[in-house]
Amino acid sequence: MNLTIYWRRIFDTQWHLLLLGLISLSALILRIWGIGFGLPYVYHVDEHYYINTALKLGAGVINNPPYAPAGLSNLLLIEYVTYYVVGNLTGAFASLQEFESAFRSDPSIFYLLGRATSALLGTATGLGLYIIGKSLLNHTAGLIAAGFLAVSFLHVRESHYAVPDAALTFFITLSIALSIVGMRSNNRRYVYLAALTGGVAVAMKWTAPPVALAVGWASLWVGVETSKSIIGRLLKWTTVFTILLFALGFAFGSPQVVINPIPYINEGLELAGAGRKGGFERWQIDTLPGWLFYGKTLLYGVGLILLILGFSGILRRLILIVKTGDKVSIMLLLFPMTYYLLMGSTSNYFARYSLPLVPFIALFAAETVIVVAIWAATRRWRRLGWAVVVILLIGAVVQPLVRSIRHDVLLTRQDTRTLAKEWIENHIPAGAKVAVEWPTFGPPLSTPEGLIPYSHKVYLVDVIDGTGLSRHPLIWYREQGFDYLISSSFIYNIPLSYEEWDVERQKFYTSLDQELRLVQEFRPSKEEIEPPFIFDEIYGPIISLWQRERPGPVIRIYKLD
Repeated sequence: MNLTIYWRRIFDTQWHLLLLGLISLSALILRIWGIGFGLPYVYHVDEHYYINTALKLGAGVINNPPYAPAGLSNLLLIEYVTYYVVGNLTGAFASLQEFESAFRSDPSIFYLLGRATSALLGTATGLGLYIIGKSLLNHTAGLIAAGFLAVSFLHVRESHYAVPDAALTFFITLSIALSIVGMRSNNRRYVYLAALTGGVAVAMKWTAPPVALAVGWASLWVGVETSKSIIGRLLKWTTVFTILLFALGFAFGSPQVVINPIPYINEGLELAGAGRKGGFERWQIDTLPGWLFYGKTLLYGVGLILLILGFSGILRRLILIVKTGDKVSIMLLLFPMTYYLLMGSTSNYFARYSLPLVPFIALFAAETVIVVAIWAATRRWRRLGWAVVVILLIGAVVQPLVRSIRHDVLLTRQDTRTLAKEWIENHIPAGAKVAVEWPTFGPPLSTPEGLIPYSHKVYLVDVIDGTGLSRHPLIWYREQGFDYLISSSFIYNIPLSYEEWDVERQKFYTSLDQELRLVQEFRPSKEEIEPPFIFDEIYGPIISLWQRERPGPVIRIYKLD
């Protein structure tokens, strides 16, 4: 059978719906596999902000510090209210007090709901991408783009967390999809929906405003043409309504920010000023310029082949703009290019900030594959051309898919911090005075002030923040009467902004092995050498997938004799 005919039978018939369903199911499995990692203990340093804000909203606390974007918390509030109503009707919760007690005794279900929200929205992002690909080229392009996104490692990883990044990426992708449909059909209603969705995206996270450029561009070129000049188009009613609806979408997603904007503005300015070049506060995340940092992040986030295909698709769109002034191509590139330039110019580096770029890499990569397939179908060496297409598809999928599967397998295994907690409660007497590094980077131990679920001993725990245990000299710990010090590689492996600080800190950690007795150690692998580390490892495995057997830092427990 002619390969071109076979291709069309698979992708250009009703079978595309079945294939889309299979791709979506695969994407969902990859995003919910291992979703209960760590629970009932919380090892992601940011999740509790959004969970607690949602719960406090239910208790009537509208503005909850820190004043982070509230869109995800507002969405979770709806889920928690529904959970309470169902529980109340079925007798699980007789009152709000019992509901609160259920959270304090075991918060797992609340975190699972938050993580499931990210997983579902992460999966649904592929559907938005399919709409874009179908509108621009055909069903095939949409299916390939959705398939690439389904397996993209960075997107799979971040869709496991109850933080706003997966939701942000979903609403941005949906907003762009609606804008493209509006432009291609010359229908203003789709652009208005795109504006509402774009506003919600900004409510999810305040790195999303570049999406307004894409929606605004679409609004200029739909509806009745009132003027050929850009200024004239800016003043037409379609554009004015688009701006108003964008603002309405933001207000709908974050009404508390509209009601009381000052603390949120101050918090945003403080965070913007907290960064150093390549770092955050005292931490040195990376020494590369921002644009190179996010390029490197995309390299291990989607894989080399997919990234090359994506950049090839971007070049194709740029050529179309130069040659024909293609307005859809301009709209399509406005968000990812503006976003990349803005993020690359910031002082704070986080891998999750590159997540909204991943769907566009998948889309442009799919377009490249389609172009190569069309070229192959028109050449005499057609079979060789199709072989190239198949190799590109397999190569682009296999690398991120294998990394995604390995990541999910690791999440199903017990964290080193949980292992350390169990050992401590079996070997260290209750009431011992213990110093640990930060609340989420060491074993979760119960204290008189705060009980941890499923703990059977209570300890006098001091959480040493800042630079960790090295914040104080060893003599200070002896004078304060500490019995144990617990170090975490998630703290002592993060470089500090100033080299002299780092040198002093490493001297301190070296002195622990020289002057104290190491009573127990928990490693994420059997090797003596610690797994590769970058800052983002504190959230979950990212570059150390193959050197690990379980998630978590190296935990060392020292006895002060």
